[in-house]
Amino acid sequence: MSSPIVLIIGCGVAGPVMALFLKRKGYRPIVFEKVQALGDAGASLMLMPNGMKVLGLLDSHISSALQSEFQTLTGYWHGTSTGEALADSTLPATFPSKYTQPALGIKRTYLNLRLKNMLLDDGIEVREGWELTRIEEKSDSVIATFSNNCSATGSFLIGCDGIKAASRRAMLEMQGIHEGAPTFTGLVQMAGISQTPVSALGPRGSSMCNWYGQGVHAIAYPVSRTHTSWAVTLPEGQEMQETWLVAGKAELEERRTMLDKRLGGEFEPAVLELVRVAERILAFGLFDRVELDSDQWFSRRCVLVGDAAHPTSPHLGQGANQALEDCYHLNQLIPTLVPDCAGYKESLSKIESGLFKIFRVYAETRQPRTAKLVKEARRLGEQRVVVAGPELCRKRNASIAAAWADPGAVAQGFDQLLREPF
Repeated sequence: MSSPIVLIIGCGVAGPVMALFLKRKGYRPIVFEKVQALGDAGASLMLMPNGMKVLGLLDSHISSALQSEFQTLTGYWHGTSTGEALADSTLPATFPSKYTQPALGIKRTYLNLRLKNMLLDDGIEVREGWELTRIEEKSDSVIATFSNNCSATGSFLIGCDGIKAASRRAMLEMQGIHEGAPTFTGLVQMAGISQTPVSALGPRGSSMCNWYGQGVHAIAYPVSRTHTSWAVTLPEGQEMQETWLVAGKAELEERRTMLDKRLGGEFEPAVLELVRVAERILAFGLFDRVELDSDQWFSRRCVLVGDAAHPTSPHLGQGANQALEDCYHLNQLIPTLVPDCAGYKESLSKIESGLFKIFRVYAETRQPRTAKLVKEARRLGEQRVVVAGPELCRKRNASIAAAWADPGAVAQGFDQLLREPF
């Protein structure tokens, strides 16, 4: 018998990982991506030990390959916009021994294309330029329709297409829920990758650095021995659409000038230097969605993973990592099929009848944890960016210093995050 087809919407991080897991379990995944051709887009992301552990299940060599290409994080530093230290920690240096994996800043494009190539090497079909418009569930299948007027039929569908997920919209509409577009938070982020200003950053160059200003937050971490990824978050009254595309030369200069003007009177030279030598600067608004209950994560033959289920702001650095945790837990629940074995038809029948239960257990397992982390990311964003005025900034800075004053408590907090998912 032929393997059951699984329709996977989105070829970012979670989509390829789910496809690779499922192919090895005896299914036939097909990955659909709305972008015409995956290429050079986005800045970077921070892979934490919880996410790295999941990637390690795909390929025993992927961790060493990523570590040889990018820079392991060894510390955290928090300070004022002018460079006065509020707190610092070498806790990340202990992650490899404690959790078997490091924290690693990597270029998003590198990971996306590496995962796509892993799909192709494993014989998994990737259809680029296929934007989902509609989902229809039958008693024994699910049909996905795309903007190119083509459709595809599978046993079940997994939505991995991010905060503006078409899979989420289409699945909720089947349940009579019309959610609308994501809500603009009033914050925008400008991000780039620059040659590391060694003389300015000094020993902080291998740490994740946070600068807290009046209504502005800047963050930077290494992605290689020579380059640093950075982002500046600031309030903006006008909605800015999300885009991961690299700016052209004129647009790059315009963004550089705007940031230099916005930061120049307040931020220390290290931050200004990162902006001035940036090889790319992306600009995008930050959006939010209402929280879904666990029973809204799935339907009879569809289930959501990552930001499609629980979109989170970037302030906690857990977006991709929580998506990878989702992949691990969902994969653990989906049974393995062994083609050509005597009980294959019976196993397939049990899976078909048990999909709803599998999806429910997955959602009920994951939703409480992700809901808590989404709230924490939102709180951090408000603490870092919305604060303005000397007195409020002083209180915020004191709060940050106090939160990091007890190394044991800090380590315990990270342990609750990073010891997952196994």
